[in-house]
Amino acid sequence: MKPWALFSHSVGMLARNFGDMLRVFLVPTLLIVALFATFLKMTGVWETLQWGVVTPMPENSGLSGPLFLVSVLSLLIGMWSVVAWHRFVLLEEMPQGWLPRLEGSRVMAYFGRSLQIALVLICMMIPVLLVALLVTTILSGAGPAALQWISLPIAIFTTYLILRLSVILPAAALGAGMGLRDAWNSTSNAFGDLLGLAAILVAAQYAAQFIAAALSASPSLAAGASILISAALALLNISLLTTLYGHYVEGRPV
Repeated sequence: MKPWALFSHSVGMLARNFGDMLRVFLVPTLLIVALFATFLKMTGVWETLQWGVVTPMPENSGLSGPLFLVSVLSLLIGMWSVVAWHRFVLLEEMPQGWLPRLEGSRVMAYFGRSLQIALVLICMMIPVLLVALLVTTILSGAGPAALQWISLPIAIFTTYLILRLSVILPAAALGAGMGLRDAWNSTSNAFGDLLGLAAILVAAQYAAQFIAAALSASPSLAAGASILISAALALLNISLLTTLYGHYVEGRPV
């Protein structure tokens, strides 16, 4: 079954290269954590969180701009490690020491392609969301179970679209000349494969939410589990993109 083969290959890729994975992702992740911790300390939000009182940020607090800059910088740092991982797997660029190689032009290309995907996805999802809104209005009296069945296919279809478009991201990391049309065409014969893979990913997300809800009685345990689960899912998605590019664009087996 191809969807499961793609999924298991991506998980196996992370497991087989666990040491190299740490070398690629650990330092950038720590930098992101340090960046946000510094922001929280300098703005006084840290003390608020320590006391467990979460209040919405006032519109005139002056923190929206700095928070936006910190978020963008953190995103670029994260993409630095993601680009390094794609290049490690697909080009065999071995990490040297504990600092992944910085390919500034590739990171910016990755950022630009990510924005492209987001804009195209928004346009593609508008009619789907309008239909979903209409159906939700019609079934509003049917109870939460019926509404849940509406959100499930939307989540799977959205994930399917993301998988098809996101093949362009490893190409950007490698410096390959691939546009969105090329990325879409490269997976034109993989409808069933990617739809099944999307269903697996959505199921994994639901399972993660179930685990987080089961641990909600202990806030500290729930927070730790949430961070670990989020990190694992992020690494899985990055590995999946690498697998999809290698298989559907470069013709590698899974």
